[in-house]
Amino acid sequence: MKVRDLEQQIENHECSSHNSGSSSLPSPPVSAASPAGSRLDPLKEHGGGRKVWEGIHATTVNPKQTQYYGPASSFYFIGRMNSYMNVALQIHCSYECMQPNSASRSFASPTSSAPRRVNTIESRTYSESPTNGDYLTAIQEDYFLNLFWQSCHSIYQILDESEFKEHYKSLWATSGTSRKPSALVDIVLALCMQYGIAFMPRSSVSADSDVDSNDATIAGRWFYRRCQLLLNCELESPSISTLQCQIFSCVYLCNASFQNMAHSTLATAVRTAHILGLHLEPSLDLPQARRELHRRLWWTLYAVEIKTCMKLGRPWSAQLSQVTCSLPADDHDSALQSGSSFASIGPNATWLTYTIQSIKLQLATNAIYVSFYHKCAEILSTLEVRDLYSNPDSLEKCAAFLTADKTRLEHWLSSLPDALKTRRRGDGVPFSTDRSTLEVELFAPAWLQRQRLLLELLYHNLSMNTYRPFINFLRSATETPESDSHAISSVAHAQAMTQIMHQIFTATDILSGWHEAFQWQWNATLTLLGYILAYPLSPSTASARTYIDRSIEVFERLGKNFAQAASAANVTRNLVTKADYLVDKAQEGRTTSIGTIGELQQYGSPGMGLGQGQDLGINEENMGQGDLADFMGLAFNSGDFMNFEPLWPLGGGGSDAWTLGQE
Repeated sequence: MKVRDLEQQIENHECSSHNSGSSSLPSPPVSAASPAGSRLDPLKEHGGGRKVWEGIHATTVNPKQTQYYGPASSFYFIGRMNSYMNVALQIHCSYECMQPNSASRSFASPTSSAPRRVNTIESRTYSESPTNGDYLTAIQEDYFLNLFWQSCHSIYQILDESEFKEHYKSLWATSGTSRKPSALVDIVLALCMQYGIAFMPRSSVSADSDVDSNDATIAGRWFYRRCQLLLNCELESPSISTLQCQIFSCVYLCNASFQNMAHSTLATAVRTAHILGLHLEPSLDLPQARRELHRRLWWTLYAVEIKTCMKLGRPWSAQLSQVTCSLPADDHDSALQSGSSFASIGPNATWLTYTIQSIKLQLATNAIYVSFYHKCAEILSTLEVRDLYSNPDSLEKCAAFLTADKTRLEHWLSSLPDALKTRRRGDGVPFSTDRSTLEVELFAPAWLQRQRLLLELLYHNLSMNTYRPFINFLRSATETPESDSHAISSVAHAQAMTQIMHQIFTATDILSGWHEAFQWQWNATLTLLGYILAYPLSPSTASARTYIDRSIEVFERLGKNFAQAASAANVTRNLVTKADYLVDKAQEGRTTSIGTIGELQQYGSPGMGLGQGQDLGINEENMGQGDLADFMGLAFNSGDFMNFEPLWPLGGGGSDAWTLGQE
């Protein structure tokens, strides 16, 4: 499907949704003396004011401050899981046990001098000044920059390699011991260190999962800091280099787990691109190679923007209705003029094809995302609820709508060149959920293998997120076959991702140092956990449980290199112990009237790394709503708790939560 077709579909749907949404809004009272212009309702006239599927305000980093995350986000899904487990277990399940440690939970920023737990003004506002030893020598810089061209550069194709090398060479022209300052060189070095240090074993690879200032996720932080200081002088008169720095800064922050800082940086980058006019078709006065670079810059930025906003469930800044910039080319002539000399990968594909296909995939997913959540908003406007889970008929309508709309992804997949697919052994099919073994090509360059794997993992992650809203913790007497089918699709994509990750990380180092791959694996693990909690008697539950064990193995492998992965392994063991307990009780025919707390405390087996007395995040106090809000880390008002799917408000009785999870 052409990108213009996708754009037009999004714009048409936005227009129709705005019109339908505005017609449902009541007209405000207007006095007869009011002039005609004053009768306009700004929200109504521009399609605003519609009822939407509300997200949550969660305390993800600072316990005293909440941030908003939409219903498509993993944070919303964690909130639903946490609410369900608190009710099902009838005991406290601390919100702290639901998320792994990360740099963003440990430090206020990548360059903070003290952990968050040191609650002083100085620790929140003061950044430690780097010393000479925190920067690199010329030889060390050369080592890390060489990593860039085979790793980040092949995925974020927004630099001209030959121009960058000439620029870097000029910085050393007047001195052999120190170079001139350059924001672009600094942020590239920061990314390279973040990537390269993740190959090295941690100095303390014990059970310690605390993130310290030497963690790989924030390696290169002084180069990041210096880049930001230099960028402050460019904001009034930005250049292409300014935008390149902002995009790479966003990638660095995402890798370091500072998702909200990354989101804010993205907004600034979009504004910079608008200031430079990159959303418009490049001028014919520019050389062809420069026009293509501008196109790659704009569309890479747009793809990162919509991917991040869909991940967080928030609105995005760039509007396609104002974009005239066409997609970049990926033909052999464009590849030769790009400034890099990568080998040709096929008759109809080059190293630039990855960018084109990644953008098209995310545009197709974004079109589904927009239309689906507009449809949900349309249905919610007729109900007196904040989400669809307590109304099975409405949820089923949304599921049927998604079934008809998901063909966009099928069209994208049918046009994907074989050169960007990782072959399978036997009869396995790439980009499917058959969980077949990958045939890793021995003599293919690492950059190409990485492109193939990341594109397939991105496809599975986006598909999983698209279907995941239909994992329903509230079971009723009303059958919802379409919704249940989408829930199975979500967990199938989670298993496919885990299968790929497990094979690649245990047998190769192709994705080592790629922090986003870890984040995708954590997202898949949440889906697997949520599914076995919601459908304890499903035929798919046993398979999902097996893949949770494989997720733990992936985290343990990555935990040797950075602490967040080690923490994710501990958190997953904690959660799956509780899930196993609930599933076993369901299979025994018992309801959610669970046994003693001591029984749960001793439920973990030594083989899972859980012994008697290990803290499972529970205590023997009875659960109250106020305490639940504190432990979940969510901002509730009275009555909000029940919006996260109470177990049986539809008259089905407690046993319905267990028996209707079968396919």
